[in-house]
Amino acid sequence: MTMTSLLTATKTAATDVITNRQRTFRDIIREPRSSVKFYDMGDGHWTFYSSIDVTRAVFDKYAYEWVYPRYTFNHPQTVRIAVRDHIFGEGNERAVRRVREITSDGCVVGPALVGKESLFVEDSNDSKSFHKTFCKVQQLSQRMAAKFNKILVGLPGVERSSTPLISFLDCYVLLLNGAFGSGRGILVEKMLDPTKYKKWNTNDGYVDGMSAAGRDEREFTEQDCSFSIDDIPQAFSHFTYIFSKRKYLVCDLQGVLSTESNEPLFELTDPVIHYSTMTDRGAYGRTDRGQQGIDDFFRSHKCSNLCHMLLRRWIPDPLDKQITHYENVPISEPIPSIASESEDEEELPKESKRVKTVRFVL
Repeated sequence: MTMTSLLTATKTAATDVITNRQRTFRDIIREPRSSVKFYDMGDGHWTFYSSIDVTRAVFDKYAYEWVYPRYTFNHPQTVRIAVRDHIFGEGNERAVRRVREITSDGCVVGPALVGKESLFVEDSNDSKSFHKTFCKVQQLSQRMAAKFNKILVGLPGVERSSTPLISFLDCYVLLLNGAFGSGRGILVEKMLDPTKYKKWNTNDGYVDGMSAAGRDEREFTEQDCSFSIDDIPQAFSHFTYIFSKRKYLVCDLQGVLSTESNEPLFELTDPVIHYSTMTDRGAYGRTDRGQQGIDDFFRSHKCSNLCHMLLRRWIPDPLDKQITHYENVPISEPIPSIASESEDEEELPKESKRVKTVRFVL
């Protein structure tokens, strides 16, 4: 098996864009994915940790602190974990290695996992703050995804069974051989299929799927808009900027489009948040490029029909059951209030027809 060092003569340090300090790359061995026998635990390149040496920590987005669940592992029969000594991938900030849960008789159980940790020596002294930043970014991105998905599936003509929603992986930290500071902490999440892994956009303005070639176009009725599957992640990034009142934008969308179940899903990881002002710069990590990152995204982003539909405000008539009409409403015109779901509907004569009016605010 051929191994290559991550360090080279010309790649020994990097400059932090926020603090302008030099950071030193760790000496990490990288192995090609194709040469790793993932389930071979006896090849001598795994480190095993028993349950007494592992503590699970989850960042609580509401209390804004670390909490420690009673359970440590995902599978009830797990008694230890195996962490691969060599990494199989890296990004701008983190190295990625394989992690598996093991039973008392040595069997691999549970889903395939990955463990992520910093590429830089300086972060090893404060892994708690390092991992907290990524947990916070991923959780905020997931909250925005929930809002986006709710609006997406409410658009006329959009069927959940054929429309992928946006989702970010849940993540947690495993503390190995003690708590933060006295041991090693790795951020763990589900492993995505590397053969299907894709980047839909990046944190430096690159946007994938702008050309029509190879795009999977959705088919809608003539009253609805048409858009492609690849338009969904791009529209999500645009949506986050508008929905946050232009405070920040979520991008660097990467992961896998899962179509194995009846409800397709974008399973994404490692998002980046660009915050528009300097007030909270650094709170979202070193990949936060601020307003410059936002400007770079919109320089290359071209709004699709889906963007236009999502970014319009539409008001459904609560009597809708059958037909959809569309009309443009000037922004100055008062919008009628919508009856809540708990309100009783007025009983209509049998010959009456329920009609839906979708009103767009320009």
